[in-house]
Amino acid sequence: MSKERLNLLTLQEAIDLLGVSRATIDRWRKEKQLPYIKIGKEIWVDPEQLHAWVHLHALGNGAERRSVRKAARKTVTVGYQSGAALLWSTLIIKQLGLFEQELEKTSPSADYEVRWTNASNGMELVEELIAGRVQIVSVGDYPIVAGRGLGQLLPRFRPLVLAFDGKTSGGGGISLVVPAGGRVRKPEELAEVAISTVGHSSASYRLGQYMGAFGFDSAPVVHRRMGDCLSGLMEGSAGAAVLWEPYLSWAQLLGAGSPIGSEGVGGDYLTGLMTDGNWADGNEDTVIAYLKAHLRAHAFIRRQPEQAAVLIHQASGFPVSVVSRVLPQIRWDASIYGRDLQTLSRVGGGQYGEPNGDGGAGGAPVFQKRYLQEAVEALRLPLLPDAPLPGEWSREHVY
Repeated sequence: MSKERLNLLTLQEAIDLLGVSRATIDRWRKEKQLPYIKIGKEIWVDPEQLHAWVHLHALGNGAERRSVRKAARKTVTVGYQSGAALLWSTLIIKQLGLFEQELEKTSPSADYEVRWTNASNGMELVEELIAGRVQIVSVGDYPIVAGRGLGQLLPRFRPLVLAFDGKTSGGGGISLVVPAGGRVRKPEELAEVAISTVGHSSASYRLGQYMGAFGFDSAPVVHRRMGDCLSGLMEGSAGAAVLWEPYLSWAQLLGAGSPIGSEGVGGDYLTGLMTDGNWADGNEDTVIAYLKAHLRAHAFIRRQPEQAAVLIHQASGFPVSVVSRVLPQIRWDASIYGRDLQTLSRVGGGQYGEPNGDGGAGGAPVFQKRYLQEAVEALRLPLLPDAPLPGEWSREHVY
């Protein structure tokens, strides 16, 4: 007998009718006894029973309606870094309202308030994540790995990596820069020069690599904000600085400094999205909505770089000329490669786990790839495999 004669809805039809995600439907089936019929492997929904269930859960008496409205209002705070070019996709999300759009699609009856917190470095955002003041953060590879150690020390913090963001290869994106016209010509001459960078960051990690490889371990290191590092080069108060983009390109455009040779030092530079797995467990729809916005922002940057440069300029204050120079140098790709896990292993000084959905032992951050896969499927992009993508970064499929 056909489902039309039985007057039944497919599960997808029920999802479309309610305007929610598959994850929400599955949770409602388990927790709120959403009525359904299983015939073989197929799941069907009786529209009359569905209407009665919706009426029971959302259209009760006046006190219940007030309670539902109050419970539906949620605040989500996103932490970002406008001063880090590899994380500029967040600015596109914010400027275009992509997150709010996806939340509306996922839960049209809910009342969401999205807040944004701009930080000067990633470790500030990790601290905010631990404190529960932000729920999703965009950070570099060093803060991602540092989260693992903090998760091992703090049993209530379960760091979860959702997706990658901007990537650069072979030491690009962060470089050791010396003042233009200065006396330093090669790395070995930096031993007695004051070097500035942001402390406890992906830049300071690279500085440690440089110092060990070129033997200037005794050089004084000054921890400053990235903007102050650039100013120090321009004013002559710093003998060198480790700059990340866009400050690296800005220094070159201003004629304030140039990268010094670092062949053989520095692997890929990665950035990504983190959350607390404990929060994500109860907010799957919100996580998936943000990842959909994240993927849409990547596509926007790749397809409309000129418009993206203007939006980023408006949100960050960096000159359009600098932004336009930097954007094409970054690979905007949320997907997880084995190559990326190897980079995190180098940064963390040990083995970095493969993507899974079980949480890391001792609080180690893991990739909850299921969320990214659901976002990819919802946007009708080519499906991602369960395992990390092999080989080199693909030219054909970027997310």
